[in-house]
Amino acid sequence: MTETGVCNTVESKILTLFSDISAVPVSWLWQPYIALGKITLLQGDPGCGKSSLMMSLIAELSKGGQTPDGRSFGSPKRVIYQCSEDGVKDTIKPRLVAAGADCRNIAFIDEEVYNGLTLDDERIRRAIIEWNPRLVVIDPIQSYIGNDSDLQMAGKARKLMRRIGMWASTYKCAVVLIGHFSKNEGAKDLYRGLGSIDVVAAARSVLQVERSSEDEDVRIVRQVKNSLESKGADLLFEIRPTTGFRWIGTSERPGIVLSCNSEPSIEELPINKHERAAFLLKMALEKGAVEAMEIKRLMAEYRIGEKTMNEVKIELGIKSYRKMKTWYWIMPGEAAKSSHSGGNNEGVKAQNQEF
Repeated sequence: MTETGVCNTVESKILTLFSDISAVPVSWLWQPYIALGKITLLQGDPGCGKSSLMMSLIAELSKGGQTPDGRSFGSPKRVIYQCSEDGVKDTIKPRLVAAGADCRNIAFIDEEVYNGLTLDDERIRRAIIEWNPRLVVIDPIQSYIGNDSDLQMAGKARKLMRRIGMWASTYKCAVVLIGHFSKNEGAKDLYRGLGSIDVVAAARSVLQVERSSEDEDVRIVRQVKNSLESKGADLLFEIRPTTGFRWIGTSERPGIVLSCNSEPSIEELPINKHERAAFLLKMALEKGAVEAMEIKRLMAEYRIGEKTMNEVKIELGIKSYRKMKTWYWIMPGEAAKSSHSGGNNEGVKAQNQEF
């Protein structure tokens, strides 16, 4: 014991002093969305594009390409992609090839040979040791639990997630569990996945895929939980019949270009959010109609919520119209000029239903 009353040693064989521990930064596969050595949960409704999103990510990782927000993955990385819902030969392999993947860096456990595979199966741990992947994806989590009730029971769910988390940490790989939403649409984002809240609690990052209300082919990826640092920006991708899967930006990188010589910083804009929104909307729509999705990205970049945005829209008399399944916003004066557009009349009638 020192003069200040602080003990410098611990006699117990159980306890460890934090002063004996060296702090290290979090290692990221894709900052701030997927961390190495941690569990990430990717959830959404069936058919919303979760697997397509993951296929794109795996393809880029396998060849040392880019993240969806334009950063380099560095050197090619190995991946284990375990998927039960699609055929390996007729669906998964063709999708990987179409995405430009280096399939030499992507492996899976053949469930026709090793049937009865479960989420905490020792064969998965052995595969991680043998292959040394940087990413392990289980798609969907519901197909790899021993019993449907296991994830509903707090004790079993906690034990299961603890074991998977230990594998991720020990073998320095990111584990992404893909899960379908429950039918409880009224629940909060974090609680809509199937199973005990312990599944969400074990995940350091939770990503949620939603369909855009303005364009049925556009999806929004929101990070609804991040226990390691600030949440990342919303990500957007589209899946269209003619062009297929494509990333189209983030809420911090809107596709819209303001009609001024340089985009103003937040500090240069009015402090009042309604005035700020009005200023940005006038600039954005000065030269004509703009896709509603681009307007929402612009508002997100300048920290303006949907409620404020819609209130200012009404105050300024901005009109909405739909053309080729896409919503547009237009200033009232310009709306009259473009009334010859077939989508415009339809949109003006339906504008109160847009949001």
